Amino acid sequence: MNNNKNAASQRTHNSTNHDTPLIEMEYCGRSMPPFINRMLVGRHGVVCAQVMRNCQKKNYHMKRSLLNILLYASIFLTAQAGDLDLPKVTHYGLNVQFLLKEHRVRVEAALTIRNVTQSSHQEIPFLLYRLLSVQRITDEFGSPLRFEQDVVQLSDESSFQVRAVVVKLPKALLPNDTLKIIISYEGFIFGYPEVMAYVRDKIDETYSLFRPDAFAYPMLAQASWSSNHAAYDTKFTYRILATVPKGYTAVTGGELIRFSPVSSDSTSFVFHSKVPTWRIDLAVAKFRVLADSANKLFICHLPGDSVGAKRVLVASREAINFYSGIFGRPKHYQGYTVIEIPDGWGSQASDFYFLQTAAAFKDSASIGEVYHEIGHSWNVTPTPSVKRCRYFDEAFASYFESLAIREFEGEQKFKEDMENSRMLFVKRAKYDRQVFETPIAEYGKKELGRNSYTKGAWSLYVLNQIVGDERFARIIRSMLAEFEGKTIDFAGFQELCERISKKSLKKYFDEWIYGTESSKLLVDGASITDIVKRY
Repeated sequence: MNNNKNAASQRTHNSTNHDTPLIEMEYCGRSMPPFINRMLVGRHGVVCAQVMRNCQKKNYHMKRSLLNILLYASIFLTAQAGDLDLPKVTHYGLNVQFLLKEHRVRVEAALTIRNVTQSSHQEIPFLLYRLLSVQRITDEFGSPLRFEQDVVQLSDESSFQVRAVVVKLPKALLPNDTLKIIISYEGFIFGYPEVMAYVRDKIDETYSLFRPDAFAYPMLAQASWSSNHAAYDTKFTYRILATVPKGYTAVTGGELIRFSPVSSDSTSFVFHSKVPTWRIDLAVAKFRVLADSANKLFICHLPGDSVGAKRVLVASREAINFYSGIFGRPKHYQGYTVIEIPDGWGSQASDFYFLQTAAAFKDSASIGEVYHEIGHSWNVTPTPSVKRCRYFDEAFASYFESLAIREFEGEQKFKEDMENSRMLFVKRAKYDRQVFETPIAEYGKKELGRNSYTKGAWSLYVLNQIVGDERFARIIRSMLAEFEGKTIDFAGFQELCERISKKSLKKYFDEWIYGTESSKLLVDGASITDIVKRY
């Protein structure tokens, strides 16, 4: 995600919508323990991906402060034995009042819960931020429900405190049944700086952020990392009513339905989810918004970054047009919302939006982050057995980013970018033999998915050179069409590549996906020309 690309002073790509008017609307290869690796490359470890990508491109040495960020940069761990299989939230209805001068929020959260397990449940656990206190819980008819709450340590990470809430139902929730409850709570949010350096979330007049990383809304989970991870594994819809002081704007990745004055000193904003999603991010500040309605692009930026916002919008539009031109327009394209957040707060991506730290707004050399995040719209869903390899998301997004760099900044910048990826992999492989000896297809088993950003991108670079640009584009187009609503694994990808290219790619897949001859090629510094001659 984060990059240090020396942006060219001139754009060379002629977008068809380039003249669409802008509407102003106000670590390093150190081997890590498996526990840490799981945090780094969990299913949704986008924050740490940003940090790692930044290290890759700037070739930073790992310092303790950055290690702390990486240590705690994701709350998504592999489910562990001992966690109870729990029901899932299928819809959130959030009424959030931001009391900025008091540094408080007051929330009424209406949750639709479905018991997707094979067991009955009479107690439903939730997690909230430690300084948020539940005032009452009712059923959908307003009848009070009994509950207990306490501030506890996570069972598998004792340095992490949360408020654990247990709702006691009058009768058990049976398998496949649905329940609606309303949780009313209020209090303060001051992030988790003592354990997760990027979670600086707070409620104040400068910038407020309301997101699951700080448990701002109820997570249906037991008090453990692993249970919380499982809570992210089912998508939900949402509707949000956010009330903010006059002069402030609330923004999310969802669709804005309406905004209107509530009183002489407050405004309400109503949003709903564009598509079923896995997280809610709600920010409040004195945002201004750049809009490109033709491409459904909205850049929500802070007042001092209007110039950078125009650069981000242009880069977003050009990336979408470039990718669409070679891979086809995403079938369910919903546009993109880019939300600026302060540096150090951790950029993140979700469905058709991303939180982008101020770096990309202030420094044109960081614009590759935008190419990368938008590139995820041309990803397919991997099967559970290969998901944690991070290949079908991060390898592809990383290589697509490099292709965009070539398009907009030239061949030399592309070659430099690919060489930077090679050198980061080489450093890791020389420091940690496991990185060298583990095939891409085994990354998930050994929690080495972070190498998909580098070696994974190189594998696609080699494939592209073997089959040529036209057939590579056809492979991506066909993959998107044939695996829509389905999942893909490496065998399916190989079959598709061979069918489209009309050639055997067994040696390529044996060396780059299932074997480690490719590691030797990268470490030995073999040129792309010499590598391709092997196949």
